[in-house]
Amino acid sequence: MRKGHKKPRSRSGRPGRATAAPSLLTLFPAFRPARFRKGALERRSAFIKELHEAYLHRGLVLYVGAGLSRSLGLPSWPELIRALSVTMMSRRAESAIDALEKLSDEQKWERLSKLQIQVQKGADSDRPILMMARAVKDDLGDRLSPAIARSLYRPVVRDLWRAWHDEEVVRRSLGRRPFPRVPLPTSDLLDAIVSLARAERDVKGVQAIVNYNFDDLLDEKLREQHVKCRTVVSGRDSIPPGTLPCYHVHGVIPSRDFFRKRTGVKTKGNFVFSEDEYHAEYSDPYKWSNMTQMSLLGRYTGLFVGLSLEDPNIRRLIDVTHRQYPDNLNYTLLPRKRPLKDFGDNSQSVLKALFEEVETNSFEKIGVRVMWVDSHEPLLSGH
Repeated sequence: MRKGHKKPRSRSGRPGRATAAPSLLTLFPAFRPARFRKGALERRSAFIKELHEAYLHRGLVLYVGAGLSRSLGLPSWPELIRALSVTMMSRRAESAIDALEKLSDEQKWERLSKLQIQVQKGADSDRPILMMARAVKDDLGDRLSPAIARSLYRPVVRDLWRAWHDEEVVRRSLGRRPFPRVPLPTSDLLDAIVSLARAERDVKGVQAIVNYNFDDLLDEKLREQHVKCRTVVSGRDSIPPGTLPCYHVHGVIPSRDFFRKRTGVKTKGNFVFSEDEYHAEYSDPYKWSNMTQMSLLGRYTGLFVGLSLEDPNIRRLIDVTHRQYPDNLNYTLLPRKRPLKDFGDNSQSVLKALFEEVETNSFEKIGVRVMWVDSHEPLLSGH
């Protein structure tokens, strides 16, 4: 030992080893995977009972986001913007190629195909999504609605291009135009929502659906399953008695229009797509879409499905309404990035559990109770 260096002493005053820093496992025993999982499941079961009571006696409103569309194979919001960016740049490339008059049609097509591949590879951008959406909107102009429709519904009709080709053969031979029925996609999540929305005797049930997606496949599926529903896109739309309103507060692109026309498809309602439209939505509290959501949030228990609840306008509406009606609660399903059952008994798992608890408490402040799940379908199906 060097001269003048003192050996650390224990509490008894005797020389000893330095005390090791306590681990997260020691500091937060309640957040160790086994105990945390047990508590999380108990809370979730309690929330499901509360939702069941609201479904029976008070009425429930479903708020549906991109998670539902994703379960049907439709693109996510970033994927949609990326596809539209490719469309935008490919159109510009095609215009540039057309300017080369000396090229044959075959040469132009060959060059355009190569350029499209380059555009797809370079389409990823670190620019904010809403800013990219505004650039796409400004560039495509009147072509925006058909372009969104094609990118949105392409996965639904991908297997039907051959049927449409065969239809032309039949049309020419018979002299008329039979239209092949487009089978609606489905998923466990969609089936569960349709089952919830189906009216039952002596039960309040689902009073309304607020849909933030551009597609109306949920509405079409409800009608296919003989549920009386009305797609509502403005305050002028009437809702017949005994009809389930499906509010599309960010506008809608009717799937039937696309399946039948494939071109010239137009958006309907309060279409919120780009940065400037989100700004207008956020700044006008008396806008039809905002008033509708606040009215429903104040009157019924809400269940958010397929929504990350990161949209600041939605959070603002929830927060404002909760301040006015603090006894009215909402519930949300949020997926974990990693299943809780896969958490090991280590400090990293304790840290993940702590973050989950902090986020849960933050949602509680605005009247939203979080049910963390590894998958939406088993919970909504009642398994």
